[in-house]
Amino acid sequence: MEQLETMIRKAERSLASAKRQIEEGDYDFASSRVYYAAFYAMEAILLTENMVFSKHGAVIGAFNQHFIKPGIFPKEFSKLITRIFRERHIGDYEFDLSIGEDEAKEDLEHAERIVKNITSYLTREGFIEYKLGAEEKEENL
Repeated sequence: MEQLETMIRKAERSLASAKRQIEEGDYDFASSRVYYAAFYAMEAILLTENMVFSKHGAVIGAFNQHFIKPGIFPKEFSKLITRIFRERHIGDYEFDLSIGEDEAKEDLEHAERIVKNITSYLTREGFIEYKLGAEEKEENL
């Protein structure tokens, strides 16, 4: 489905943008791009079940219910998604708190894992035609 591939490409663009922002020391804004990378990938996989939501919490809840709880993805992903969602909120809305370099880099790694695994699932299940790079391999799937 072309729309799914477009959504995954947007997730990857968000990851690339986050990397650039981290390199520039802009950790708060990087946290937003990191979160949206995972968010777009979650939206894509939920679309395969004809699920579309307007609220972030609903997307996260549905992903947990339909893909983490049944064991399609590791339970750890639920904690990682919650963390990057929380840190995106800090980066976007807080003025007394900020995201540090280590947090931003860790969050980027988590989002890359989530996007990679969702992309692998969508490819394996025939929803998209996509090839992982030679250095990238599925984990826990």
